[in-house]
Amino acid sequence: MSGGHHVQSRVLCTLEQIEQTAQAWSELETACGDPLSYFQSYDWCRNWVARFCKDGGRTPYVVTVWQGEALVALWPRMIVENLGLKRLETLGVPHTQYCGLLIRPAMRNDPEVAQCLNAAMQSSGCDVLLSRAVLSGSALDLVVGEGQEQAANVASMLDLSRFSSVQDYTDQLGKRQKRNRNRRRNHLARLGELHFEVLWPADEQFAPLVEQCVAMKRRWLKETGKFSTGFSMGGVEAFLQSLDGDASKPDGACLSVLRVGGRVLAMELGFIQRGHYYAYLGGFDWNLRDLSPGKVQMEYTVAWLIEHHIQRYDLLINPAEYKASWTNTEIPIAQHVEALSWRGRFYATVWLRNFRPMLKRVHARLPATFERIRAWLQPAACLLLYV
Repeated sequence: MSGGHHVQSRVLCTLEQIEQTAQAWSELETACGDPLSYFQSYDWCRNWVARFCKDGGRTPYVVTVWQGEALVALWPRMIVENLGLKRLETLGVPHTQYCGLLIRPAMRNDPEVAQCLNAAMQSSGCDVLLSRAVLSGSALDLVVGEGQEQAANVASMLDLSRFSSVQDYTDQLGKRQKRNRNRRRNHLARLGELHFEVLWPADEQFAPLVEQCVAMKRRWLKETGKFSTGFSMGGVEAFLQSLDGDASKPDGACLSVLRVGGRVLAMELGFIQRGHYYAYLGGFDWNLRDLSPGKVQMEYTVAWLIEHHIQRYDLLINPAEYKASWTNTEIPIAQHVEALSWRGRFYATVWLRNFRPMLKRVHARLPATFERIRAWLQPAACLLLYV
């Protein structure tokens, strides 16, 4: 424990310590009122630690700052060690999408809170502090903004507050968008009557359908020759199935499902937090890929969100052509790197800034003649590039 005259910090390093802080953590989430902090929520972090911090390769390092008995700030981190280098990463990566900090609004500019957070980082015994995806203007951006490296990345979102109704949203689409969406929906409807619904964790169908959604995603990765560090980890299905959701609010984990009869055409696992929807995981029937069932499901999901007064449809980081056609807002993403030792300085300057980008460019330009070699080496290469 460390701190100034009116705040003190405590680091939570075990699942038991995290669970003991559940009530205070949840109260802090409510006090923050931040719709972009789902990946710092107790539900996400607790369940991730329970599933993925058992083997000793990742150690929770959740920094909490207290004012008396009140929790005023919380920064979920974890220690990851590879090849003798200790990285202080965002808790939950590669599954966590946004790096963030929970802090009471009145404490954002308190220098003692910042000092407590910084002292905890310095005393972690790590070589480098790494926050891969910091949203511009977020609480974490304000605290660690100085010295961060700007990354060429954005979070793509559809601002739904601009539309008074589903009809208003449809009316504002371009002629080409309307034509394409009608065509896709009509072609898919030839299989039978389309049925769309949103399921919640309390529904008995939720868990098996989440498992099926993950399987669909893995099929897509395999067929397209792509690799995902997150989906290569065992236990992803069980982790996602363990997340909470409440249909009455609506809040938390939910699953959009598009069917024809008993056949599932496409699904999307998302999270709702204070009117903000995170489109986390999409999957579709690969055998129907030419009919674009995933895009039809997205159309139904957006309509459902508007009907339930959700303000934003968030397609998360990494720009893509399909995201550009679905969104109207972007938030810049930055990467923050702070060296805490000479090893960390070497990692930040030589590896992150120079050698890693060069390897990524080479990896992206491999000629077609080496496609088989690339496919064989890709998992190892992707894991290396993620470090």
